Amino acid sequence: MSTDHGAAPVIPSSLLPYQSYTLDPVWQTRFTYMWCAALGAFVLLNLPRTFTPASIRENLLVSWRGVGVDYTEVDYNQDAAPPRKPVAGVQTRRRTWGFIGRIMSLRLWCLPGLPLNMGQITSVAIYAVFVLVSTTYAVPLTENPNRAGFLALAQLPPVFLFASKNSPLTALLLPPGTDYTRLNYIHRWAGRLLVLCGLVHGTMWINNHLIFGLPILTQQKEGSGVAALAVLLVLVLSSLGIVRRWAYATFLVIHYLTFPAFFVTICYHTVYAIPWIFPAVALYTFDLTLRFFRWRVVASRIEAKNGMSLIHIPHAKTGWRAGQHVQLRAVFNGRAWESHPLSICCASPEISCLRAEDGTALGMMLGARACGDWSRALLEYAQLPELSQGEIDAFFQDDEETCDDCEKTGIESQATKDHDSNELPGRLTMAVLEGPYGGPTLRATDFEKVLLMAGGSGATFTLGVLDELIGRATRGERVKTREVVWVWCVRSFGAINWFAQHLQQIAARAASPSSPIRLKIRIFVTCLCDPDAVPDIHGCLVREALRPSVGRWLDGLVSGTLAAVDAEYASKEVGESDYLSSDADLEKGAAAVSDTVQGGVAVFAAGPGSLLAEAGNAVVAANLSGRARACGGVEFCGEAFKCR
Repeated sequence: MSTDHGAAPVIPSSLLPYQSYTLDPVWQTRFTYMWCAALGAFVLLNLPRTFTPASIRENLLVSWRGVGVDYTEVDYNQDAAPPRKPVAGVQTRRRTWGFIGRIMSLRLWCLPGLPLNMGQITSVAIYAVFVLVSTTYAVPLTENPNRAGFLALAQLPPVFLFASKNSPLTALLLPPGTDYTRLNYIHRWAGRLLVLCGLVHGTMWINNHLIFGLPILTQQKEGSGVAALAVLLVLVLSSLGIVRRWAYATFLVIHYLTFPAFFVTICYHTVYAIPWIFPAVALYTFDLTLRFFRWRVVASRIEAKNGMSLIHIPHAKTGWRAGQHVQLRAVFNGRAWESHPLSICCASPEISCLRAEDGTALGMMLGARACGDWSRALLEYAQLPELSQGEIDAFFQDDEETCDDCEKTGIESQATKDHDSNELPGRLTMAVLEGPYGGPTLRATDFEKVLLMAGGSGATFTLGVLDELIGRATRGERVKTREVVWVWCVRSFGAINWFAQHLQQIAARAASPSSPIRLKIRIFVTCLCDPDAVPDIHGCLVREALRPSVGRWLDGLVSGTLAAVDAEYASKEVGESDYLSSDADLEKGAAAVSDTVQGGVAVFAAGPGSLLAEAGNAVVAANLSGRARACGGVEFCGEAFKCR
C-alpha cells in the first residue's frame, strides 16, 4: 500500500542562486536590440536626406569608387554651359521651417568647456542609459558581477561600427558627409563604457576572491581575465586626448596592438566572448578591404608657403566632392606609412574655378599647416629644392675634398643655399591617397545665402565649398544661392598668401556676367604684422582685429545689414584690395539680392573647436529668434581641425 507524501517542496526563487549563464546572455541580446532600435530611429529620421537623387549619386556612384586618376589632358571649359537664372526665393522652406526645425537646431547648442554639443550629449546619454539598465537591472551585482562582463562583450560591435572609416552605416544608411569623424565620439564613449563594465566585473570578482580567500592568478580563467582587464586599461589610457594630441603615432601603434591582444586574452577567459568578437572582426575586415580598394598611388608636388604645405595632385580628376578629406601617405624621409587626414581644397576639375599657372586643370589640392611633427617635416621637405642628377654627381665627386664642409652642412643644406623657401617651385614625390571621406552635410547650392567661416587652416575646407558653389553657379547649373560671405581669421598677413591666388580666381569668376552670386571676402588678421604683405584679391577687405563674431555676421546676412557689420570693423581697417574701388564689380548683383531672405541660410564653419561651438550657438540663437522662420531657417555644417 503506497503512501501519498504530497508534492515535492518548491524552493522560493528568492533563495535560489542567481543563474548568471542563463539570464545574462539574454540581457546582452536586449542591449543589442536597444542600441539597434535607437540607431534605426536615427536612420529613419534622416531618410529624406539620405535617399535623394543627389545623395545616392554622391554616396554610391562617386565616393565609394575612390579618387579617379586620369593621366590624359582634358580641357575643362569653364564657359561650356550657358548660364541659367538662379531659382527664385523658395517659399517652401519658409513654410516647412517651423517649430520642429527650431527644436532640432537645439542639438547644436554647446556649453562652455564641453567638447560635445547637445545632440551628441543626448546620444551618449541614451547609450549610457542602455548600458546602465542592462547592467544593473534585477541582478545581485556585488555577489555575482558576471552581468557587467557580459555587457562589456556586447559593446564590441558598436565600438567597432562607429570606429570604421568604411561601414554600411556611413555609406548607405546616413546622409552624405556623415562619416567616421562625425560618429567617432560614440566610439570613444562606447569604448569607455566597455572599460567601465570590464572594471566593475573584474574588480568585484577580485574583491570576492579576496574575501573568500580564493586564488586570483593561479587559475587560467582568473589569470586571463586579469590580463584582459590590464590590456583594456592600457588601451583606454593611451586613448586620452592629451596622448592623441601630443603622441598620435604612439596612440595608433598601441591601439592596433592592444585590441588583438584583448581578443586573444578574452577568448581564453570565457567561451561566451566568441559570438561577440566575430561581428567586430567582420566590421574591421570590411573596413580594411574597402580601404585597400580605394587606395591610389599618385604623383604629387609639395609646395611650401609661409608655414603651409600645399600638395598638388594634377592627375586626380574625379571621385570626390569639395570639402571631403583623404588620408594621405606622402613618401618622404621614411614616413611613407604615416597616414594623415587632409581636406580637399577645391572642387573636381569639371566644376572648379581654379586653374594651374599654365592654365591646365588643377586636379586635387590638399593643405597641411605646419603645426605637428609630421606636418613640420613635410614643410621642411618641401622647402628643399630638387637637385638635378648632374648636381648630385658633382657633389659626390667633391665629397672627399670637402668632407669637413659636408659634415657641417650636408647635401640638403648645400642645396638650399641662396634660395628663398617661399619662392621654391616645390618638390615632386609619390603619395598614396585613401578615400575620400566625409564632406559637407549641407549642399550650399540649396540655400539663398551662405556664410563661410574659417579659422587658420580651416580655410582648406571652406575654400573648397566656395570653389564648388561659384563653379556650379557659373557653369549654368541651377543654384538658389544669391549671396555668399567668406570670412577667414588668420594670425599674420603672410598667411593670406596660402590661398591668395586661388581666392583671386574664384572672386574673378564670381564677378563674371555668368555668375548670379554676389561674393564678399573678409579676412581678419589677429596680430601686428606687415600690412604690405596683403595680396590683391578682388572684392576683398583685410582688417586687423580679433576673431570676428559669428553671430554678428549671421545676423547681418539674415537681416540684410552686412554693410553695418562691415562698418563695425572699419575703425581697425589696415588694408584693402586695390580692386575694391571697382564698385560695379564688388556690388555686382546687389540689385538682385533682396534684404529679405526666403530661401534659407547655410552656415559652414571650419577651424578649432571654439569656433565651431560659437558658430553652432549662433545658429541656435538665430533659429530661436523670429527672423529664422521668415528666412526659411538657418542650418549649420561644421568641420573641426586638429594639428598632427
